[in-house]
Amino acid sequence: MRGKDRFRIVILLAAIALSLMVFILWPGLDPWVTGLFRNPTSGFSYADKGWPNELRLVVWRLSEALIALAVAAFIAGQVIGGNVLGVGQRVWAYIVLLYLLGPSLLVDGIVKRLWGRARPADTLEFGGSLHFTPPYEWSDQCAKNCSFVSGEVSGAVALAISLLLLLEVLGKSLAVGTRACLQLAILSLPVLIALQRIAAGRHFLSDAIFAALFTAMVAVLLRIWLLPEQRK
Repeated sequence: MRGKDRFRIVILLAAIALSLMVFILWPGLDPWVTGLFRNPTSGFSYADKGWPNELRLVVWRLSEALIALAVAAFIAGQVIGGNVLGVGQRVWAYIVLLYLLGPSLLVDGIVKRLWGRARPADTLEFGGSLHFTPPYEWSDQCAKNCSFVSGEVSGAVALAISLLLLLEVLGKSLAVGTRACLQLAILSLPVLIALQRIAAGRHFLSDAIFAALFTAMVAVLLRIWLLPEQRK
């Protein structure tokens, strides 16, 4: 393992540990942040409506399109024995595996099924009937499709990482300023999705933070294994 790879893993582990410590020391941080987006009379104003929700759907569709493209390109590459759309087979495989191992397996298949954390809008603090639990405690308040962690934030992070990788492969001829603007736009996607999910009362702040960190860890480990030539 190269020094930079080890550094990335250490940074992510430290970020996970620091985030956990913050929510242990300030367990009221989650409901406080959620409360900033809730109107006492009308509830969560961005719940499944308006342009924030439209943006969420666009990002969701982009992920679906990218997964379909990556699968098709990988299969086509196996048939023709070369790059597809100027992108190598390992890159397409990386994108597919990132979605499968991150948002699909780790987040939706394991964490969300085991943690049992109620969504903000369903808790007593915000007009529901279920109990709030901090992110570091297992709970029985939710049976399926639970709050911890956010699947859509995980998917948005996987999308951003995949797009940045494609930009790295295909955008070498772009001007530095253009690359920087595209990178900034791509990186803003997970942030905007996280804000929408919190504002809609569907996820707590910690759901979004840990979803991003877990997915990023999967991405780093997968890149070390599958894309050694891309590691810089």
